[in-house]
Amino acid sequence: MSLIATGTTYLVEVRLRAEFADAAGLAALAQLQHAGFAAARSVRVSSLYAVCGLLNQSHVQQAAKELLSDGVTQEFKLLSGAPVLDGMNHWRVEVWLKSTMTDAVGESVRRAMAELGLPEPERVRCGTAYRVLGRTTRNVLERAVRRTLVNPVIQTFTVTEAYD
Repeated sequence: MSLIATGTTYLVEVRLRAEFADAAGLAALAQLQHAGFAAARSVRVSSLYAVCGLLNQSHVQQAAKELLSDGVTQEFKLLSGAPVLDGMNHWRVEVWLKSTMTDAVGESVRRAMAELGLPEPERVRCGTAYRVLGRTTRNVLERAVRRTLVNPVIQTFTVTEAYD
């Protein structure tokens, strides 16, 4: 496996459909509120997959449908382009393992895609997205995330105004 990516990188987001209770989101909300971030009103959690290699969009969509998501309870989308800003009430936090860390789940996904008969990606990295509803500022939310949702030794994170 090459450490330098030579193909295209696709970002897949897999999340629970809106009609299902998000237990991970409720747990994240409780952590944020317990840490003093009272502005958080709700949190929805989704899984992120950065798939890099000599693949096309249909390969990645097939993997998302057949491997990465449960068609009954979850939905997926391929993310591209800059997010559409949606005001100061909606925030998106993305948490990723640092590039120096081994991503065991990503390696499993990479091998499973090959077993599905798809081209084997050069690399797959897994992350988590938190969609946070609550009026706040980026700095306040970043402080709360550092204290609750991220292990800074092995993870990095970004906070942006949300989109959907």
